[in-house]
Amino acid sequence: MASFSNNFMTALNPQITKSYAAGDYDYTFSLVERGSRFSYYILLLFALPMLFEAEFVLTLWLKHYPEHTVNFVRLILIVTMCDILSNTLINLQVSTGKIRNYQLAVGGMLLMNFPLSYICLKMGFQPESTMFVALMVAVACLFLRLLFLRKMVGLSMKRYLYKVCGNVLLVTFAAAVIPSLVYIQMSDCIIRFLLMCMLTTLCSSIAIYFIGCSSNERYFIKSRIALVRQKFSL
Repeated sequence: MASFSNNFMTALNPQITKSYAAGDYDYTFSLVERGSRFSYYILLLFALPMLFEAEFVLTLWLKHYPEHTVNFVRLILIVTMCDILSNTLINLQVSTGKIRNYQLAVGGMLLMNFPLSYICLKMGFQPESTMFVALMVAVACLFLRLLFLRKMVGLSMKRYLYKVCGNVLLVTFAAAVIPSLVYIQMSDCIIRFLLMCMLTTLCSSIAIYFIGCSSNERYFIKSRIALVRQKFSL
């Protein structure tokens, strides 16, 4: 799932580097924000049905699976969705060429996964606690990246948190409301699985288009759709 988002970032990263090198910081920041949002949206389309139907998929695939596996799958997806927001920030940081202190700080924070997980398990917490630690570390690393970029290139933390983090949280909530109601009302079966796949995709697409996209982005999407229709009508 993350590979689709990474392919999207492969096309975007050179533009971030080029615009930063040219000193066009406003356009650079716009690319960083847009890249973070849309890489998250791509992942959301694949992750949301799995978040709901992880138990059914694991039963269909393995029939018998270890305890806590469902929770681990869901938490890994959430951690991945959090990490994906940092991809463009990492590329912008690398573009500055000043990465020593950044690597020390972020790398040191990532190393905290092991001791914190060990402490949680030693204290008798459930195995899932290690994934909660990973999630907290991922969030901490995101804030560290924003702090470094604010100091080094003037990236606005407030704007990023509002336009990216706030935006994707709102889109995720809006996309999950109706599927959540269906998930609660229906019993575990192949019909619910198929319905949830279709419903999550539809709700995610609508939420991304109307909530996640700006007017310019919606115009671009409509123009692309019109172009595709025109090609098929020929």
